[in-house]
Amino acid sequence: MIKLVDRYLIKELIGPFFFGIAAFTSILAGSTVLFALIGDVIRYQIPILQFVQLFFYKLPYVVVLSFPMSTLLATILTFGRLSSDGELLAFRAGGVSFQRLVMPILAAGLVISLVTIAFNELIVPGATASAEMLLRSFSERTQPTIKENINFTEYSDGVPSRIINVQSLEKGTMKNVTVAEFDSGHLSRIIRAQSGIWLRDGGWRFKDGIMHSFPKDEIRRLTVVQFDEETIDIALNPIDLSSRKRKIEEMNSLELKKAIELQKKLGQDPINDQMNFHLKFAVPFACLIFSVLGASVGLRPHRSSSTIGLGISIVVILVYYILLSFGMGLGLSHTLPPILAAWTPNILVGGFGIYLLNRLSAQ
Repeated sequence: MIKLVDRYLIKELIGPFFFGIAAFTSILAGSTVLFALIGDVIRYQIPILQFVQLFFYKLPYVVVLSFPMSTLLATILTFGRLSSDGELLAFRAGGVSFQRLVMPILAAGLVISLVTIAFNELIVPGATASAEMLLRSFSERTQPTIKENINFTEYSDGVPSRIINVQSLEKGTMKNVTVAEFDSGHLSRIIRAQSGIWLRDGGWRFKDGIMHSFPKDEIRRLTVVQFDEETIDIALNPIDLSSRKRKIEEMNSLELKKAIELQKKLGQDPINDQMNFHLKFAVPFACLIFSVLGASVGLRPHRSSSTIGLGISIVVILVYYILLSFGMGLGLSHTLPPILAAWTPNILVGGFGIYLLNRLSAQ
């Protein structure tokens, strides 16, 4: 009996869920992706075949956004139909409580949340990166491949530890490199080299250069070393520093975490990327939260109409994203820690859904 109830409820959930994915993906793709792409097609004279490629490359990100919305709609419609057809009364008469009816829906919400995270980690970054690469192949036709005058400062505990200048970077080779290193704010070494490369296992290899060392405790002493080849322990990759900043959608959580660490080394405030890192997990778990709220709304009578269900879903989603925007504002302003700011909408909406379920159970 228990397994039969679970199978029946999940089967009822599947149809509305995929209907929601189709509906919300169409709405989002048409209002955001398609509109922006048409402008790019006109601006960069992109052929129709590449336009179609771009659209499908950008589609996975939109599909991920539709998962929480579809979960909410499917839950409302499923329980709404059961309520209007009197099946909920039949379940209650058979000794099945509201809590028991909600359990398979919550399990489905958890599974959808995990699938959303996997989709967001494994599929979306590659598809979005391919879209950006294809788009840039049209937008940068006349731009040079040589990067010039690359400057950056590496920090340690908020204090500059290294200042680096690279005159030019072409195909991974640095030309005319100057490195100034500091020890607790004191200039300790200057390295100048004709060329250099970044080693994949860490460090930079300089060629044809000269090194000036200034001992901290001996201000009158100067050591000069001329070298043909020298390896310096510098963890930063100059190619990453000179390339464009990738969008959040192009990175999985591990890559985003590395970007945050790089910003810290460069003395930059990584709060924006920290917020997006936590949102990569908080937003997918809205599927689970919406399954709670959707069940509490759908269990009420007269909710069988798909139009009413869609309307309620849009209102709830609007409220959720308003709370999400408010939480992001608190996080970006350093009012709340990023992890708390990202999860606050889930806590509030989930708490409200549990409150409604408890009220229904008490009736």
